[in-house]
Amino acid sequence: VWEPRTTYHRIGEAPAVEAEAEAAGVGALVTHSGGCHCGAVRFECDASARLIGWDCNCSVCFMKRNVHFIVPEAKFRLQAGSEAFLSEYTFNTKTAKHTFCRVCGVVPFYRPRSNPDGYAVTVHCLDPGTVEEVEVKYFDGGNWEQFVGNSGIRELSKE
Repeated sequence: VWEPRTTYHRIGEAPAVEAEAEAAGVGALVTHSGGCHCGAVRFECDASARLIGWDCNCSVCFMKRNVHFIVPEAKFRLQAGSEAFLSEYTFNTKTAKHTFCRVCGVVPFYRPRSNPDGYAVTVHCLDPGTVEEVEVKYFDGGNWEQFVGNSGIRELSKE
């Protein structure tokens, strides 16, 4: 079990996008690999070794306790054969595509409502060795419409 240095922040206002990019270490990308508990679903993604994780309190994330980071679609690669083991759950606006392994039930990644052009990757589904630090920020998904515009999260799935 790996434990990167983790810092939790409760944010009321989002920092400027430039500060967000600087904090995320953009430009110093590494290839992270990871997957579900049983190993049937495997993926790779390119992101900083210093991740910004989001702890959301929307109805589904609260129950899953899923801390995730955002990557653009082009920086995410699902490994061959993994698709056969994925199931999808949607609700409410049906924008978010919550994917999970149909064998073990783990959610290693999904397409979030905030960033349907990218992926939300579960921090604790990454293999050890590539994460230096995780800064966890609170995302008020319980008040999604009021929070998302000022959170800065939408910019994180852009190239």
